[in-house]
Amino acid sequence: MTDTSESTEPATDDPGFTRLELQINDYPGPLKTVLFGIQHVMVMFTAMVGGPLIVSRLLDLPADTRVELITGTMIGCGVGTMISALGVGFLGPRLPIVMGVFYVFIGPVVAIGETAGLAAAMTALIIGGPIQLAWSPLIGRMRRFFPAIVTGTTILLIGICLMKVGVNLATGLNTTGFGQPVTLGLAVLMIVLIIVISSYTRGFVRALSLIAAMVIGYLVSAALGLLDFATVKDAPWVATPKPFPYGGLVWPGISGLIAILICFIATTVEVTGDTLAVCRITGVRAENWRIRGTVANDGISSAISAVFGGMGLTSYSQNIGVISLTGVGSRFVVAAGGGFLLLMALIPKVGATISLIPAPVLGGVLIVMFGMVASVGVNIIGRNLKTRRDALVVACALGLGLGIQVAPPNAFDAIPPEVRLLTSDGIVMGILTALFLNIVLPHDSEKRRGRRRSAARGRARHSR
Repeated sequence: MTDTSESTEPATDDPGFTRLELQINDYPGPLKTVLFGIQHVMVMFTAMVGGPLIVSRLLDLPADTRVELITGTMIGCGVGTMISALGVGFLGPRLPIVMGVFYVFIGPVVAIGETAGLAAAMTALIIGGPIQLAWSPLIGRMRRFFPAIVTGTTILLIGICLMKVGVNLATGLNTTGFGQPVTLGLAVLMIVLIIVISSYTRGFVRALSLIAAMVIGYLVSAALGLLDFATVKDAPWVATPKPFPYGGLVWPGISGLIAILICFIATTVEVTGDTLAVCRITGVRAENWRIRGTVANDGISSAISAVFGGMGLTSYSQNIGVISLTGVGSRFVVAAGGGFLLLMALIPKVGATISLIPAPVLGGVLIVMFGMVASVGVNIIGRNLKTRRDALVVACALGLGLGIQVAPPNAFDAIPPEVRLLTSDGIVMGILTALFLNIVLPHDSEKRRGRRRSAARGRARHSR
């Protein structure tokens, strides 16, 4: 049996320039644990509820169904985050990883919802989750295919590709304040605050740099009259979640199920890289059971979310940026964050208050955070880029991944819809490219041996 104990495990991976204030097994006491945990999930909260809101808008769902979709998602995120951090048997990597909505699921969920109903879309997720759990032991053995050069490329891709999300929020895209001076000013204020707090404070204050900046931005926005607290007033104090809120299990059709399974394949590829990145940045051994635990937890958490009417989930890459910026790598802090997610699901007024964070406030924070993710990838690549072969792996993976990300919206319409879900995601395709090239391209030592063998055969023929 694999020993998943953390207490005596030595840190063997060099985390580079990141120096953690709190190591993976540190417990800073109840107050700090709660505050750090809230900070860890607040940065990602908008992305978590954004998926259900997009689905609600596309399917034109009534208000009560919209609430059930968000509540189910938050329950899945909360439970999945706690399992991820603390572990339950072979589930969870016991790492500081927060669960959130994987936006690749939006297209299939909407398509199934339009043709067979929302209950069928949830059924597809409930079937797909255990299938992902079933293949997790196989994925857990893939550690050798993710050397440092592939892991660094993965992290760099994630940071750069997600930057568009931060910029869209910072500029107020799709809002009345798009491109307005007050919108851009708030985003710049967040960036300046994070720089100042991170550079000129130490210890507890610096570790809370993200939440401190967001609270200041929240208060400034309220003073400027940008917040409408009517939604908080209308939100109920207590929500009672119920299983299968849209009805019982409904067969989604074979094409719908295949589309959902392709999404689970995509999340499997991405979370493998995320897990290795978090292992590296927290300085723990990237063992096979951690990858297996992350992939298995993604499947189970998605199924739990769907049972309560929520979206498909994944392990969020944003953890890399939060840990890098704050120096807080404690898994107990993240477990507390999972508890806070459950609290927001069960007490809607809390979630409604948090959801009022203006887009430019969150966008300014995300710009710095995703930039930090990318810088971690640059650091790893810089220390491991040794040969022309390594440079080719990085160049092709970045070129394809970023190229797909900035391609025109209709560039991939010729590809069958089921496969398009996979090929139109720049992060997933970039990671797959790095993996493939790392496997098939010969190392320089192998080339030299091949040349020596060819020369020896040539000399042998000449002597004859």
